[in-house]
Amino acid sequence: MTANRSRGALAALALLLFIALRAEQRSALGLVPRQEPPPLKVVIKQLVPFVIIEEGNRLSGFSIELWEAIAQRIGVDYEWMIVQSVTEQIERVEQRKADVAIAGISMTAEREARIDFSHPFFNAGLQILVPLRSEQTLANLVSAVFSPVLLQILGIAVLVTLVMAHLIWLTERNSGGEIPRAYLPGVWEALWWAVNTLTTGEYGDKTKPSGVLKRLLAIAWMVLSVIFVAQFTASITSDLTVQQLTQNISGPNDLPGKTIVTVKGSTAASYLSEARINFIGVDTIEEAYAALQDGRAQAIVYDSPVLTYYAVTQGRGKVEVVGSIFKEEAYGIVLQSGSPLREPINNALLEIRQDGTYEKLYDKWFRER
Repeated sequence: MTANRSRGALAALALLLFIALRAEQRSALGLVPRQEPPPLKVVIKQLVPFVIIEEGNRLSGFSIELWEAIAQRIGVDYEWMIVQSVTEQIERVEQRKADVAIAGISMTAEREARIDFSHPFFNAGLQILVPLRSEQTLANLVSAVFSPVLLQILGIAVLVTLVMAHLIWLTERNSGGEIPRAYLPGVWEALWWAVNTLTTGEYGDKTKPSGVLKRLLAIAWMVLSVIFVAQFTASITSDLTVQQLTQNISGPNDLPGKTIVTVKGSTAASYLSEARINFIGVDTIEEAYAALQDGRAQAIVYDSPVLTYYAVTQGRGKVEVVGSIFKEEAYGIVLQSGSPLREPINNALLEIRQDGTYEKLYDKWFRER
């Protein structure tokens, strides 16, 4: 009976080995479906023209199309993850919450210590964007006159002048002088006198107040007139000076003392900090464009291709890129440290450059605009 049990155990073992062998053979022949790997998580952020996120999260841009070409060549599925900053992109990959990050991410030693980079896919650097230079002095003057600060000064001056005209009419209407007793004719004559005093600093030909109260009133108005004229002149001069200073920016050596804006956490922000140049930090490059247009900044320092694209599209006729590229840098694709994707992606980048795909993408996004 013991022998029978032994033979039964051997038979069961042989059957299990046979089943395992057959399963392995069927798997090798493709008869047993294999579990597909999950799609790669590719983390991106808006950076026109590299990544453009439109309504409904529709994506376009140089980096988007470049990654699509890479993914096709290495045969992987993927899904997009959208964040708001380069810092978040790198953190997602570093924490292994994403496999790849792409947009316009500068390759630096500090970042390389935390993650891996592919081969560079775009040569870039920093450049400066300023309001469009204008040789038309009249246009600059009109712009200065209609600045918000100056309009506020003019509004106050008009209000005070009207008040003064009524005070003059009240004190002079019974003096038998040139100010009529009737309200409208009297206020009109008093307004003429007030404006004449404001613009010339003299009493005027018609009305020369007599009496202590009237003369004190006239003296007070003359002093106010001097203050208004001085403030008006100073505001125009200041605005024109700012315009001239802005137009004198032609390179990084002209940045100290100017009002500069850039994106927080960017390589431009690092450069300005290291150079000890004060700057305004904003969350997005779109905020920097707005600051430049409404006069809160004199220049933007940021990645050259991004500024160049804006200058020939949305900023055409309003801004210009000045000077040459400085602090040259390259963009790379961010990968997890030791990622097995690095070699296939690098090979795909080489193929894309060799077969002309890269040049077509570059022409589409940077030359045909």
